[in-house]
Amino acid sequence: MTPYRSTLFAAAVMALVTQAAQTAEISAAKPASIVFICEHGVSKSMVAAMLFNRIAEQRGLTVRAVSRAVSPQTLATKVPPRLVQNMDDDGFPIRDFRPQAVTTTDASGATRVVVIGYDGNIEAIGSAAAEHWDDVPPASLEYDDAKRKITSHIDKLLRELGGQ
Repeated sequence: MTPYRSTLFAAAVMALVTQAAQTAEISAAKPASIVFICEHGVSKSMVAAMLFNRIAEQRGLTVRAVSRAVSPQTLATKVPPRLVQNMDDDGFPIRDFRPQAVTTTDASGATRVVVIGYDGNIEAIGSAAAEHWDDVPPASLEYDDAKRKITSHIDKLLRELGGQ
């Protein structure tokens, strides 16, 4: 290899290494995020976010989820006592959990927005594409069934995101 070609080759390799490092920095700075939304933010979306985060962590993935509410006027709503007990039994201490209203920033910055059991308009998601999980029963009344259905959806979602 001539010195000229060697220099070009070295420059090309350095450019690729630099680009890869910058991409890694961007990925590290802003990990993938999922926003789960339900009407009150104290049942389906909360269960989904907690389960999602546990499963993603077990799989060694950096993607994380949050739970959000559609109806800001319901933010004073507390998690139903029966659901608190079920979640506690599964290792999710949620006694102090308080729902938060979904914002445009939440939706626009998310890798995926998932609306669970709500078919009304959600202005805060703007033009963000949302998928709907309308087959999840009320987690406060049918916890085991809701958990099974949510876990099935989470497995599919993680496969789509490349997290086996």
